[in-house]
Amino acid sequence: MSVPRTENSLGRRLAIVASLVVLATVVASVWVTGSPSAQREARIDERRVSDLALIRDAIRSYTQEHGALPADLAELKIQPGIRLPIADPVTGAPYEYVATGARTYQLCARFTTDTALQMPDDYQSRDVHWAHGIGRQCFERTAGTATGLPPD
Repeated sequence: MSVPRTENSLGRRLAIVASLVVLATVVASVWVTGSPSAQREARIDERRVSDLALIRDAIRSYTQEHGALPADLAELKIQPGIRLPIADPVTGAPYEYVATGARTYQLCARFTTDTALQMPDDYQSRDVHWAHGIGRQCFERTAGTATGLPPD
């Protein structure tokens, strides 16, 4: 028994329309959320920012305890009870730390994304003190003490 031609052509049209809807959905989701590789790069940069924030907090604690900035990140890392990420999670290159004054310092890292390109809602949820572009970016910070400058 053969299927009437109109039912066969209707089924084919529905299959084509369904395929186009699925394709459009996939394209729209990649456009909205970014490609998987772009999402991966953003997550890695978020990790770099998190690492720098941990270093900042450790510098703050060290300065409060010792009354001065650490000489370098190696000195900071050997402090008891500290497990500090002092190197880039992908390249293994150490983050840069430079004391620029008695209580001021710079932290630098290399980023692969630009936070200025984030969606406005996503960007507002981020710590704007760590906003960065692509490439080597440095952040000026001030380490406070219990009796001195407020922390950054």
